[in-house]
Amino acid sequence: MNRLKEIGVMLLYMGAILLFPWVIFLLVRWAATLFAVEPTSLIGVFLSALPNIMMFILAYLFLKLDDWDFRSLGLHIGKMLPGFIFTVFAMVGLYIMVPFLMTIFYEPKTLLVSVNPINLQFIANFVRSWLIVGICEEFASRGYLLNKLYSVLPTKYNLPKKIFSVIFVALFFMIVSVTRYKTSGVNQLSNMNSFQIWLIFFYGCFMGYLYLITENIFVPAFMQALLDFPPFGLTVGKAFYFTDFGFIFSMTALFFLILILTHTYRIWGKPLEFIGKKGIQPEPDAAEQLGAKSHENAPVS
Repeated sequence: MNRLKEIGVMLLYMGAILLFPWVIFLLVRWAATLFAVEPTSLIGVFLSALPNIMMFILAYLFLKLDDWDFRSLGLHIGKMLPGFIFTVFAMVGLYIMVPFLMTIFYEPKTLLVSVNPINLQFIANFVRSWLIVGICEEFASRGYLLNKLYSVLPTKYNLPKKIFSVIFVALFFMIVSVTRYKTSGVNQLSNMNSFQIWLIFFYGCFMGYLYLITENIFVPAFMQALLDFPPFGLTVGKAFYFTDFGFIFSMTALFFLILILTHTYRIWGKPLEFIGKKGIQPEPDAAEQLGAKSHENAPVS
């Protein structure tokens, strides 16, 4: 497949991602209204995941069209455990380290960790976010589109290609998300301000960075799930401002913890990956071998 055809396939995929999940979203919203399905009900929770499942299906179809496979994109069941452990460590930083650091600069109990009751509703939301939404979105975005875009860029300089691919994919999926939010009918989502919108973009860039370094799609997938449905809550016990030095310092510490987890992943994460019983061959290095195709239609990570 020549470069022009590959670009055409990529544009077709982007159009499909913009259209079909949005149509499914509108149909789900219409059906929920028609049959009076509450968004917080079990049926409503899983219906809300259908657009994300459509993203996964589209990415899978285009993956097969390119004759790529899941493993080459870092999506393998054997990578799920280290991806989950990565997010658990990030939660330790968020729910233990950050509240502790806040007590250094503020009064005790400035941030309080709250535990959500574990019931059927909690389990349904957890399954939706951690096993469906996060994995589907990251496979469709960082998994397929990022690699596809990288493969069609003409320049031979790897670093600019990586940076451009990460930024472009984050920008595109920001548009996809905002389009869905603006038509959601939920005031909290449809009335998002510009800061919240661009926060989606920067978060997407960070997820792309995590993917390239760890070569594990489950890392950004579970981090996305953590944002979508955090298993614990943080309650403000004492008033403070987001611009205060104490808060900025605490969140910066969390950011560096995630960076340390990312750049030491080869040491602690790779040994935990279970891919086959024996004779496991190392997968292509997403951070170093992006763009180096093993055959004509091979993925680039």
